[in-house]
Amino acid sequence: MQVSAATYGQRISLKRQNASLVSVLKEIRGQSGYDFFFDDNTIPESKKVSINISDATLEQALQAALAGLGLEYRIEGKIVSIRKETAPVWKTVVPLAAIDVRGRILDENGEPLANAIVRVKGTSKQVQADGNGEFILTGIDEGTIIVVSFIGYTSKEIKAAASLGEIVLSVDPQELKVVEVKYSTGYQTISKERSTGSFGTVSKDQLDKPSTDISQRLIGTIAGLQARGMDENGNPTFEIRGQTSLQANPAPLLVVDGFPVQGDFRSINPNDVETVTVLKDAAAASIWGARAANGVIVVTTKNTRRNAPLKVELNAFTRIGAKMDLDYVRPLASSAETVEYEKLAYANWRILPNPVSLYDAGLAFSSAQIALNEFSLGEITAAERDARLKTLSGQDNRDQISDHLLANPVSTQVNLSLSGGTKKLRNFMSMMYEDNQSNFKGTDGKRYMLNFRSNADLARWLKLDVNGMYLFSKNNNNGVRLEDINSWSPYDMLMNPDGSLTNVHQYYTPILDRFVPMDKFPYADWTYNPIQEIANRSRTVEQSLARLQAAFTFRILRGLSAELRGQYEMGNSNSRDLANENTFEVRNTVNTATSWDQVANTFTPNLPKGGILNLGREKTESYNVRGQLNFDRRFGEKHAVNALGGIEFRSLTVQTITNPTAYGYNEQTMGVGILPNGPGGPSAPLVDWMGYNQTFNYVNRLEYNTQRLFSAFGNAAYTYNGKYTVSGSYRFDASNLITDDPAYRYAPFYSAGVAWQAGREDFLQSATWIDQLTARLTYGHLGNYDPTTSFRPLITPGASPNIFINAYTAGFSSFGNPTLRWERTKVWTLGFDFSFFKNGLMGKVDLYNKNGQDLLAVLSIPSIHGTASQRLNNAAMTNKGIELELGTIQNITKDLTWRGNVNFSYNRNRITDLFVINYNAYQMSWGGSAAYVEGYDANTIWRREYAGVEDKQPVFYGPDKQKFTLTSFVDADPRLYMQDKGTLVAPYTVGFMNAFQYKRLALSFIVTGKFGHKFQRMAFNYPATWTGRVLPNSKLTEVMQGDPSKIIPLPLNDVEPEYYAWSSAAGGMGYLIESASHVRMQEVNLNYTLAPGITRRIGMSRLMVYAQGNNLFIIRANKAGEDPEYVRGTMRPMPTYTFGFKCEF
Repeated sequence: MQVSAATYGQRISLKRQNASLVSVLKEIRGQSGYDFFFDDNTIPESKKVSINISDATLEQALQAALAGLGLEYRIEGKIVSIRKETAPVWKTVVPLAAIDVRGRILDENGEPLANAIVRVKGTSKQVQADGNGEFILTGIDEGTIIVVSFIGYTSKEIKAAASLGEIVLSVDPQELKVVEVKYSTGYQTISKERSTGSFGTVSKDQLDKPSTDISQRLIGTIAGLQARGMDENGNPTFEIRGQTSLQANPAPLLVVDGFPVQGDFRSINPNDVETVTVLKDAAAASIWGARAANGVIVVTTKNTRRNAPLKVELNAFTRIGAKMDLDYVRPLASSAETVEYEKLAYANWRILPNPVSLYDAGLAFSSAQIALNEFSLGEITAAERDARLKTLSGQDNRDQISDHLLANPVSTQVNLSLSGGTKKLRNFMSMMYEDNQSNFKGTDGKRYMLNFRSNADLARWLKLDVNGMYLFSKNNNNGVRLEDINSWSPYDMLMNPDGSLTNVHQYYTPILDRFVPMDKFPYADWTYNPIQEIANRSRTVEQSLARLQAAFTFRILRGLSAELRGQYEMGNSNSRDLANENTFEVRNTVNTATSWDQVANTFTPNLPKGGILNLGREKTESYNVRGQLNFDRRFGEKHAVNALGGIEFRSLTVQTITNPTAYGYNEQTMGVGILPNGPGGPSAPLVDWMGYNQTFNYVNRLEYNTQRLFSAFGNAAYTYNGKYTVSGSYRFDASNLITDDPAYRYAPFYSAGVAWQAGREDFLQSATWIDQLTARLTYGHLGNYDPTTSFRPLITPGASPNIFINAYTAGFSSFGNPTLRWERTKVWTLGFDFSFFKNGLMGKVDLYNKNGQDLLAVLSIPSIHGTASQRLNNAAMTNKGIELELGTIQNITKDLTWRGNVNFSYNRNRITDLFVINYNAYQMSWGGSAAYVEGYDANTIWRREYAGVEDKQPVFYGPDKQKFTLTSFVDADPRLYMQDKGTLVAPYTVGFMNAFQYKRLALSFIVTGKFGHKFQRMAFNYPATWTGRVLPNSKLTEVMQGDPSKIIPLPLNDVEPEYYAWSSAAGGMGYLIESASHVRMQEVNLNYTLAPGITRRIGMSRLMVYAQGNNLFIIRANKAGEDPEYVRGTMRPMPTYTFGFKCEF
């Protein structure tokens, strides 16, 4: 029986003149994919032929090549044999039965390679493996060669058979630069090619860099993920695609190994993170329903491969930073400038009369103010006053503060991990220790973390996954705070020249000396010194968090599985604040609580002597239970279905207990004193040293909060021919926090999306420069909620009886929102993914529109309801934007590789619906919810326009350019005259990442940029003489030398009775607003991996040493010389340098 060779191979085109027959047959072999067998005697190398064929079958090509040569051929399967012709000549093809080829594709770890390609060699016929790595190739002739391939792995050629069993692919080191991209949603892992949503991922190289918090690894890496700010340790808070809510929690949902977690990023060991995926649009995040409007950050932790030998990895580093810049974080005028200013403030700009009596003892005047006032009272001479002021002008406490109170921030981390596995059991365990020293001496902490993960194949149809985490930390908070340092005059020395401690007085000390018999009180020492306070107090917070997850996976049918998953978390926080009697805190509390009969000059202590102890504890407990069905299967060669559905229950309880203060505590005996005269109250009143009534708390304060959430969800995607994907999801959530009206409580959230793999279309196959080209379109609804809002009026009862009526009282904590419901955000996204020139240029473009509705906001309502405003679901807001990511991988030389990536995002925010009748100008200038105005950005900066000076009074423009003095009340809507000075949040953000690899040396850096927003630079604080120290800041010279028509001057009148209000008024002026645009050198990393020969000699399989710098410098657009994200007077992260090593055994 004759069978056409076209059944087996591709069409052949060939033109040769006087070519050797061997070379012609090799050409036919190459085009057909068939193997040829013949011996040299049959076809000598010298045999020449000519051939000219086009689009011929294999049989036609053989006939043309062998014509007239006395040779015959025979085709068996994929093999062509040639021999000398016998009579008669039979050119036959042995018929082969068509079979269906089945198999499962795994990696070296035994994990399925979803979407691996299975192709019939020499043809375009191919299929993709499903999520379990399984495939079926129908209608294949037995013995045909099939090719199995996967990005980043070495391909395999296998002879077709009905069952190929498990096919294991090995990693190809030459292809490691391109890896298969997969996205984890927390419910499932899907390939990039079969997803319709908008996702962001972080490279493994970036995740493996040293950090004390995994959130630090995400800064600048993903378009649309903006770090709104960082604390002094460099830990950011994130916002995804703009602000989504006006009142509810704005933070993205954090998911770890499939479940939302109670701890923040600090509850994750950064060394254990395998992948981080950011879900940005409805198709990606809608599976999380009512908690997805702010976006979702999904973290998966490391696992080990099957049949892996024991692997031990040790990673250790130390990160050190410079001491904080006192001139920046404490921007005070110099001592000499301060003294001169205090002279002016004392003479002209005061609020209260001069301190003179016993009742003025609590005025914590500065040393200069005391000298000025004592001279005014006639207690010292002018010469003595001037001598004191001269001495103070020449003192500077910055060195003493730096030496005795500040520290270089240092973090040391050691992480040890062990992993290994057999075919059926895999285990991973890590142990981390971290020691952190803050910017302040006496404030430090230690962190211990244990993680384990175990995966067991109990049977062919049953798998068990168990992982757990335990975190314990202890933080000491004995050091001073920045607000403490900023409360002292620049000449307040901490130590005398002889090394003794000074009195950084908290009282008007001459009045104490004149009127108070201090030695008659329980403690004769009324002095304060921060060095002594630090040495005699113990403020600790111990926290523990345990997390346990378990999952059973049942394989029911091919492609169908069921999961039963659960997570339990328990957190405890215990605070302990102990001050002994050597602290001012204890001495002052006991002394001022003493009843002093000034007529009889008798003293009655109302508190026992000894330490003061405050204890508090909080327990958090949560659990999740989820049942889920998964379906992932291909039907034939062109149809693939992926679906899941299930239900979930979540419960969270928080219990807080605050103990009453324990007085007279003895740390040695653990004894507690008693209140000698009771707690006070109407029936047994107690007075303090000034004769005012006082009471002491004697009861525990208890709080209990609970949140419950029930959810049902489903998600499905269908892919046709590997090119066209349609997806959809549906979920509803119900909560005890939402109104009990079913119309609102069970609101659904859903999404739909389509994706087109345009790069796989036949009409683009000739464009070999296109690696990938995909278009995506999605639409859906996401949700959010606020656990602090109640749908019914709530009252909060007092913890103890009211001391005046001896009965329990209560107050309204909420007037209720009877239609309280989920906030809803409608989102559509249009996206394009591409890769050209063998990854020479790759990236994505996303355009999105987020329309938030039913947003909670404080709205105006008729006062007949008992309040003029209430938090209701009646606001709306939009976020529109575009995101762009571009990347490249270039092999510059054989040993030098460059990876580059830049991401850009733009977001435009607008409040589209908000009903508020009354605005307050001062509150609008403070920002936050009081500054929300319909038609404007939610982060708009509202400021008044300065109008110069009239009649020696600074003025500003009101409605219709009418001028008002700084402290005037303007009886008009502030929106008529307040200026929109821009937004606080950058609408444009850029991240630029580069990595260079030369042999075993690697260098990378990250530059971030934010543009188009504004910030308020530090203004002069216009301090008046009031109840404490007068502390003019470093802008004093600017004000004294400035143009009064452009900047508010010092008072031009000899007496300015309302000067105390100038500070808040001046802070609301528009001339203080400057550009916040800046570029920051976020990170530079250098590492070197030693040659394998060296590491083997020292007993290691790998050793890498590295150095890293973070927050190295900033290029800013403002003229004030301020970091717009950390203005003067706030904690600013200093450059840090990390040195460490990583080794494997």
